[in-house]
Amino acid sequence: MARPPDAVLQQLTPEQIRRNPDNPRLIFRQDELDRLLNSIMQVGIQVPVTVFRADTPTKYVLLDGERRWICARKLNLPHIPAIVYPKPSRLENILRMFNIHNVREQWDLLPTAYKLREVRDLIQAQQKREPTAQELATATGVSAATIRRAFELLRLPKKYLDRLMEELKKPKAEQRLSEDLFLEMTRSLRAIENYNPDVFRELPRSKFIDSFVRKYETGVIKNVVRFRDLSRIARAERAGVSKKSVVPVLTRLANDPDYSLEDAFQDSVGSAYEVRDLRSRLQSLTKRLASLRSRSTIAKELKAELIELRSAIDKLLAD
Repeated sequence: MARPPDAVLQQLTPEQIRRNPDNPRLIFRQDELDRLLNSIMQVGIQVPVTVFRADTPTKYVLLDGERRWICARKLNLPHIPAIVYPKPSRLENILRMFNIHNVREQWDLLPTAYKLREVRDLIQAQQKREPTAQELATATGVSAATIRRAFELLRLPKKYLDRLMEELKKPKAEQRLSEDLFLEMTRSLRAIENYNPDVFRELPRSKFIDSFVRKYETGVIKNVVRFRDLSRIARAERAGVSKKSVVPVLTRLANDPDYSLEDAFQDSVGSAYEVRDLRSRLQSLTKRLASLRSRSTIAKELKAELIELRSAIDKLLAD
């Protein structure tokens, strides 16, 4: 970010600076802070923090550099190099931090989602209409796809948002529940809403979330990627299966604590998808074989494979 002409470099004491309550980055893991602390102990603060003047001349609010400021306080450093900007409006404050930070490193999605919601509400108050995901992307520098994922995450029940926030404070290796888990889960639930909404007339969405979290914690669901099977069940008609026929399977997923996503997939649409995929491959193979007719010779190895394929087809058709 280019420094405006009214920004100045100063030496400030850590006590003159306070954290910014609008910082979209809420999570500072201890292991990351420890690494930065050791670096500052050895070489000092090499990059100035960025602040703006608050309402009093002796107080400044952080725009960038909260981790450096935290470490400076722990080390009792007498001064911190700081670039001082004029005070922005609240919306300018949030957007400036998005544009400073987001190009540098990837934030945790949930804290970002909370702040994106505030940005949306502030822009909506100004424009008298809700901004689109693309408009929010232009304002914040966050991609429209990430913004849509962020708002999908905010659809979770509050108890899981609170729990996920606590998990995010831990080192990644120690986190039991992850943003990826809930993103895959909510994506599959959205597929049910779009393609088989009758399911949620029988059971609330929250019932499925509670069931899936328990199954993940107990190992019935072993991998977050398995939720993609749930999306394929919801789109049963694409495989030629009636969407009504999969409603009992989806209902059982919410009610039976031992019923896995793999079992549900095989019980409902597994065979149909296998047939569809095989047909697609056979059609492609038929076209490629047709292109060989114009050739005078076929490689010996290929001929042997074709004979084996014909034998397998003859046996299958005879059965």
